[in-house]
Amino acid sequence: MTILALLGVFLIGLSKAGFATGLGMLSTPLMAQALPARTAIGVILPLLCLADVFTVAVYWRRWDLRLVAWPLVGTAIGIGFATVFVTSISELALRRSIGAIGLALTLLLVVRNVYHPHAVYRPAPWHGVLVGIAAGVSSTIAHAAGPILALFLLAQRLEKTNFVATTGAFFTVNNLLKVPPYLATGLIDASTLALSLRFAAAVPLGIAAGWWANRRLPQRHFDTVVAALMIATSLHLLLVCGRRPRGADRRVGPRPSERLSARAQASSRRSLATSALRGPGARPVRL
Repeated sequence: MTILALLGVFLIGLSKAGFATGLGMLSTPLMAQALPARTAIGVILPLLCLADVFTVAVYWRRWDLRLVAWPLVGTAIGIGFATVFVTSISELALRRSIGAIGLALTLLLVVRNVYHPHAVYRPAPWHGVLVGIAAGVSSTIAHAAGPILALFLLAQRLEKTNFVATTGAFFTVNNLLKVPPYLATGLIDASTLALSLRFAAAVPLGIAAGWWANRRLPQRHFDTVVAALMIATSLHLLLVCGRRPRGADRRVGPRPSERLSARAQASSRRSLATSALRGPGARPVRL
C-alpha cells in the first residue's frame, strides 16, 4: 500500500513537469488505496504545493499569465463553491463526471487536430472563467483539475515549455487558495502533515523525470502523449475509480453529523492512517 502512495506522489511530480499532465489525476486514487480518502486529499495538498515550488523555479518567467488570468478568477469562485458543498458532493460522482468531461474534451481535441490541424482556439473571457470554475471545484474535491486546464491551453497551441510554465503558475495560485479551506474543515492537521513529509522525497524525483522527458520529446509527440494519457486517465476515472477503496469514506469532506472534538478527530485519523500503512496484518491502534 505504501508503494501505491509513493507512486501517486511520484506522478504528482511527473505531472507538474508537464510530461504526464493527465496522470496527475491518479495521485488521489492511488493515495486513497493506502489511506482513507479524506486523509489522502489532506496529505496530497502540501505535496502539490511543494511540487509547485520546484515547477515555478525550473520554469521561472517562462509562463504567459495572460492566458490564465480569467481562469484564475474562475478558480477562486470554484474553490469557494466547493468548500461550501464539500460535505455533500459525492467523490464518486465527481470523479465520474470529471472522467466523462475529460474524455469528451480530449476526443474533441483529437478530432480538431485531425480535421483542422492549423486552427487555434482564442477563448473569450467568459470561457476562461468557466474553465477556472470547473478547475477550482474539481481541484478542491479531488485534486483532479489538471486535464481541464491542459485542454484549455493545448487548444491554444502553446509551445510545450510555455505550456508547462503557465500550467505551473496557475496551479501554484490555485493550490495556495485551497489551503485555508482545508485547514478550516480539518482536512489538513498535524497528522496529515507528518504523512506528507514522509512522502515528500518522491516529488522532486517525479519532477526531474518529467523535466528530462520534456527536453527530449518533440512537440508533436508531446501533444500526442499528453492527449493519450488524458484519455487513459479519464477512462480510469470512469471505470476504475468507481470502486470504493477499503477504509475510504464515500464523501470527501467531514460530515456535519460528526460530533467528535478536533482532538479526537485528529487521533482517529492518525490511527487509521497508521493502520493502513502498516498493512492488513497489523494490529489496530488503540485510541
